[in-house]
Amino acid sequence: MRIKKCISALLSAILILITITACSDKTETVSKTSSETPIDTDTSETVNEIDYSKCDEILSGMSTEEKIAQKLMPTFRYFTNENGELSPVKEINGDISDLLGKHGFSGVILFAQNISSAEQTVKLIDDMQTANTAADNRPQLFVGVDQEGGSITRIDFGTSFCGNMALAATGDLENAKECGSVIGSELSALGFNVDFAPVVDVNSNPSNPVIGTRSFSDNADTAAEFGSAFMQGIQSQGISAALKHFPGHGDTSTDSHTGLPCIYKNYDELKSSDLVPFKKCADLNSDMIMTAHIQFPNIETETYTSISTGEEITLPATLSKKFINDILRTDMNYDGVVITDAMQMDAIAENFDRLDSAQLAFNAGVDILLMPMDTYSAEDFEELSQYISDIAELADNGTISMESIDNSVLRILRLKQKRGLLDTYNSDVAAKTENAKLQVGSADNHNKEWKIAKKSVTLVKNDNNALPVKNGKTVIVTAYSDENNIVEYAIEKLKDDEKLSDNSDITVIGRDVGIDELKVAINDAENVIALSEVGFAEEMNPYSGYGSDCSTIDTLIDYTHECGAKFMLISCDLPYDAARYQNADSILIAWSSKGTSEDSRISDGDLESYGASIPSAVYLAFSQTDSPTGKLPVDVPKLDDYYEYSSEILYQRGFGLTY
Repeated sequence: MRIKKCISALLSAILILITITACSDKTETVSKTSSETPIDTDTSETVNEIDYSKCDEILSGMSTEEKIAQKLMPTFRYFTNENGELSPVKEINGDISDLLGKHGFSGVILFAQNISSAEQTVKLIDDMQTANTAADNRPQLFVGVDQEGGSITRIDFGTSFCGNMALAATGDLENAKECGSVIGSELSALGFNVDFAPVVDVNSNPSNPVIGTRSFSDNADTAAEFGSAFMQGIQSQGISAALKHFPGHGDTSTDSHTGLPCIYKNYDELKSSDLVPFKKCADLNSDMIMTAHIQFPNIETETYTSISTGEEITLPATLSKKFINDILRTDMNYDGVVITDAMQMDAIAENFDRLDSAQLAFNAGVDILLMPMDTYSAEDFEELSQYISDIAELADNGTISMESIDNSVLRILRLKQKRGLLDTYNSDVAAKTENAKLQVGSADNHNKEWKIAKKSVTLVKNDNNALPVKNGKTVIVTAYSDENNIVEYAIEKLKDDEKLSDNSDITVIGRDVGIDELKVAINDAENVIALSEVGFAEEMNPYSGYGSDCSTIDTLIDYTHECGAKFMLISCDLPYDAARYQNADSILIAWSSKGTSEDSRISDGDLESYGASIPSAVYLAFSQTDSPTGKLPVDVPKLDDYYEYSSEILYQRGFGLTY
């Protein structure tokens, strides 16, 4: 049973006092109570270290509309130009500045379209903060970004690392912590203060279309250990980590960007799997947790009539009081900030009225709505202002709990105080830019990236010691010709390190030149190495309409063997394609297909883009003195006759060969 105390709402001149009693008799089942749990001031050690009376004072002076604005986090990815076309927002215009000055938003989220260089990014964020804090005593903005590492990186000129599954493949938690720390330090240098990372979803479904290598593992404990290490690395740099996607997006077969996923696990099953990483990170004081737009009909029973289909649908976790208040707040004892995934995603926008979804989310205990609507024009800004007024009216008339709103705003303000965002904003663009140019994408950080990427490379097959490549003509077949440069960079690095002679006979060619030209290239080769980039399960099926690239590799394997040569495959995305190419002599897993810009010779801060995974795998394929040391953090299932995953495991979690 939970013991609850109410917030005593006094006159605006009196500070709001909140007293909370911790849960004294918590059960293992979902609570049946419908109102939100008040803030537990004893759940986070930081609460005991900071005097939060300033937050109470700010809250007591806020109007309802100001509270609502503090619970919204819009984006300004594009803006309609004078020709009626959408242009990326690289600098704020008068309309954006006015909107930020008018409403004290919780924060903003930036995307790759907003980010082109260190100097430009520092200036954009500074202008946004300056516009926001033009109002007296207004808290600074949360400025967030999806800088997960690996496949999801919005700052291409920064240090992207190899991705979460690759970090787990190294088997070393210190690598995850260092990765988080470096990413956090670079974000801080640019002016960000929130990273929507790490993904701690347990990728238990290899057909998952949206998580994949963004997950650390298909094992809950592994995801928890590496996820918490990564989180601690980020937050050690003063950046708030936002875990995603609660209560777990790893067992879905639908992408919530384009549909409304459904998982049929019960609560006990969820507690023993998907919730494990969130619980561990919550216990270690993760600043934020992001919710998932996923239905769990065996846990949540409340429904809503879809505005698109007219069908009754189960409330997704984002809008569910059972998930946000009862499970996350009460059973898991989490008192950090809860933020939604983007409310513009089809899972929400196509099924829920906009005001209804806000009402449900806020009454469930959500603190911040991320990207509540499109913000592409001055007309959209007017609509957003009206949206704030409409939600405020729902709060004033009791449709949305004012207690829930006050609790949320107080959590937001406390986190802002913890991260120094209640302090006077310091605008010094020149100094910040100089510091960012020194730190972001530095040679030192790229060296750390390279070492971790090398440790992640995993060898799962090596018949007749085909690897490392020992002699003779070698043809390396990339997925696309514009990726050749990243392989050529690895070859040059091998030569620099005296692991390959200058007269080595190596040809790099893209599969997009066509099968006939590829056959000509490998006619007299002794070794053929091909890069495979499989992003989702259907790409492995030659009959699905997506499997043409895999079929080309099949042809290359057969032709290489007809020519009496050896064929080695490097898997550069999902590791599950290792099961697809069992006729290959060797299979290396590199975990990420991120490419590099034209200039592949690393120097401080001048690379537009750099990925270490492919070159580190190529490097190890040739090096006679190094060996892959990675171990699979996921099971790789066999494929059946229909190119679908079977129940039989081909390569077990923890497997990995060495030379």
